[in-house]
Amino acid sequence: MVGYTPEMLYSQACSHSRRRWLWSLVTGRSRRLLSLAEVRAGSTLTRHDAGVRTVPIERIRGSESRSADFDCDFNPLKSHSEKRWLRVARAWQEGKPLPPIKLIQVGDIYFVRDGHHRVSVARTLGVRSIEAEVTVWR
Repeated sequence: MVGYTPEMLYSQACSHSRRRWLWSLVTGRSRRLLSLAEVRAGSTLTRHDAGVRTVPIERIRGSESRSADFDCDFNPLKSHSEKRWLRVARAWQEGKPLPPIKLIQVGDIYFVRDGHHRVSVARTLGVRSIEAEVTVWR
Protein backbone atom coordinates (compact mmCIF):
# COMPACT_ATOMS: atom_id res chain seq x y z
CA MET A 1 0.00 0.00 0.00
CA VAL A 2 1.59 3.19 -1.20
CA GLY A 3 1.78 5.99 1.33
CA TYR A 4 1.36 3.83 4.40
CA THR A 5 4.17 3.53 6.91
CA PRO A 6 5.05 0.08 8.24
CA GLU A 7 3.64 1.17 11.61
CA MET A 8 0.31 2.08 10.00
CA LEU A 9 0.21 -1.25 8.19
CA TYR A 10 0.98 -3.17 11.38
CA SER A 11 -1.72 -1.28 13.25
CA GLN A 12 -4.17 -2.04 10.46
CA ALA A 13 -3.31 -5.77 10.51
CA CYS A 14 -3.74 -5.92 14.30
CA SER A 15 -7.01 -4.01 14.09
CA HIS A 16 -8.34 -6.47 11.47
CA SER A 17 -7.31 -9.33 13.72
CA ARG A 18 -9.16 -7.92 16.75
CA ARG A 19 -12.34 -7.10 14.81
CA ARG A 20 -12.44 -10.49 13.15
CA TRP A 21 -11.77 -12.25 16.47
CA LEU A 22 -14.71 -10.42 18.05
CA TRP A 23 -16.89 -11.32 15.07
CA SER A 24 -15.83 -14.97 15.43
CA LEU A 25 -17.14 -14.91 19.01
CA VAL A 26 -20.53 -13.77 17.69
CA THR A 27 -20.67 -16.23 14.80
CA GLY A 28 -18.91 -19.17 16.44
CA ARG A 29 -16.60 -19.53 13.43
CA SER A 30 -12.96 -20.16 14.23
CA ARG A 31 -10.27 -17.72 13.10
CA ARG A 32 -7.44 -20.11 14.03
CA LEU A 33 -4.55 -20.72 11.72
CA LEU A 34 -4.32 -24.41 10.87
CA SER A 35 -1.66 -26.36 12.72
CA LEU A 36 0.41 -28.86 10.76
CA ALA A 37 0.64 -31.06 13.87
CA GLU A 38 -3.16 -31.44 13.87
CA VAL A 39 -3.28 -32.26 10.17
CA ARG A 40 -0.60 -34.91 10.29
CA ALA A 41 -1.64 -36.50 13.61
CA GLY A 42 -1.82 -40.24 13.13
CA SER A 43 -0.56 -40.09 9.55
CA THR A 44 2.58 -41.47 8.00
CA LEU A 45 3.73 -39.04 5.36
CA THR A 46 6.30 -39.25 2.60
CA ARG A 47 8.20 -36.08 1.77
CA HIS A 48 9.98 -34.66 -1.23
CA ASP A 49 11.39 -31.28 -2.20
CA ALA A 50 9.46 -29.58 -4.98
CA GLY A 51 11.88 -26.68 -5.38
CA VAL A 52 11.17 -22.97 -5.52
CA ARG A 53 7.84 -21.93 -6.96
CA THR A 54 5.35 -19.10 -6.89
CA VAL A 55 2.49 -19.93 -4.52
CA PRO A 56 -0.86 -18.12 -4.29
CA ILE A 57 -1.08 -16.45 -0.87
CA GLU A 58 -4.68 -17.59 -0.33
CA ARG A 59 -3.54 -21.24 -0.39
CA ILE A 60 -1.23 -20.66 2.59
CA ARG A 61 -3.58 -21.65 5.41
CA GLY A 62 -1.46 -22.94 8.27
CA SER A 63 1.78 -23.11 10.20
CA GLU A 64 4.21 -25.81 11.21
CA SER A 65 4.93 -24.23 14.60
CA ARG A 66 3.39 -20.76 15.05
CA SER A 67 -0.35 -21.23 14.65
CA ALA A 68 -1.01 -19.26 17.87
CA ASP A 69 0.92 -16.19 16.66
CA PHE A 70 -1.24 -15.36 13.63
CA ASP A 71 -4.91 -15.68 12.74
CA CYS A 72 -6.18 -17.53 9.66
CA ASP A 73 -5.48 -14.43 7.53
CA PHE A 74 -1.94 -14.16 8.96
CA ASN A 75 -2.76 -11.03 10.95
CA PRO A 76 -0.45 -10.89 13.98
CA LEU A 77 -1.96 -11.94 17.31
CA LYS A 78 1.02 -11.49 19.62
CA SER A 79 2.82 -8.25 20.40
CA HIS A 80 6.22 -10.00 20.28
CA SER A 81 5.82 -10.12 16.48
CA GLU A 82 5.79 -6.35 16.04
CA LYS A 83 9.51 -5.59 15.63
CA ARG A 84 10.09 -8.41 13.15
CA TRP A 85 6.89 -7.53 11.27
CA LEU A 86 7.99 -3.90 10.95
CA ARG A 87 11.48 -4.87 9.71
CA VAL A 88 9.96 -7.09 7.03
CA ALA A 89 7.47 -4.39 6.00
CA ARG A 90 10.24 -1.79 5.70
CA ALA A 91 12.36 -4.14 3.61
CA TRP A 92 9.39 -4.92 1.36
CA GLN A 93 8.53 -1.24 0.88
CA GLU A 94 12.16 -0.37 0.14
CA GLY A 95 12.30 -3.09 -2.51
CA LYS A 96 14.98 -5.06 -0.69
CA PRO A 97 15.19 -8.67 -1.80
CA LEU A 98 13.75 -11.13 0.70
CA PRO A 99 14.55 -14.84 0.58
CA PRO A 100 11.82 -17.28 -0.45
CA ILE A 101 9.66 -18.46 2.41
CA LYS A 102 9.64 -22.17 3.27
CA LEU A 103 6.37 -24.05 2.92
CA ILE A 104 5.08 -27.56 3.43
CA GLN A 105 2.37 -28.60 1.00
CA VAL A 106 -0.24 -31.09 2.20
CA GLY A 107 -2.88 -31.73 -0.42
CA ASP A 108 -3.77 -28.37 -1.91
CA ILE A 109 -2.91 -26.23 1.11
CA TYR A 110 0.38 -24.90 2.41
CA PHE A 111 1.81 -24.57 5.91
CA VAL A 112 4.53 -22.05 6.75
CA ARG A 113 7.77 -23.52 8.02
CA ASP A 114 9.73 -20.25 7.79
CA GLY A 115 8.51 -16.83 6.71
CA HIS A 116 5.38 -16.16 8.78
CA HIS A 117 6.07 -12.42 8.96
CA ARG A 118 6.74 -12.24 5.20
CA VAL A 119 3.37 -13.92 4.55
CA SER A 120 1.64 -11.56 7.01
CA VAL A 121 3.17 -8.44 5.45
CA ALA A 122 2.46 -9.68 1.91
CA ARG A 123 -1.21 -10.31 2.75
CA THR A 124 -1.51 -6.87 4.38
CA LEU A 125 -0.02 -5.29 1.26
CA GLY A 126 -2.46 -7.17 -0.99
CA VAL A 127 0.20 -9.32 -2.64
CA ARG A 128 -1.40 -12.28 -4.44
CA SER A 129 1.54 -14.71 -4.64
CA ILE A 130 4.92 -15.29 -3.06
CA GLU A 131 8.11 -17.19 -3.87
CA ALA A 132 8.59 -20.28 -1.72
CA GLU A 133 10.77 -23.33 -1.29
CA VAL A 134 8.18 -26.09 -1.16
CA THR A 135 8.37 -29.52 0.44
CA VAL A 136 5.45 -31.78 -0.47
CA TRP A 137 4.10 -34.17 2.16
CA ARG A 138 1.82 -37.01 1.06
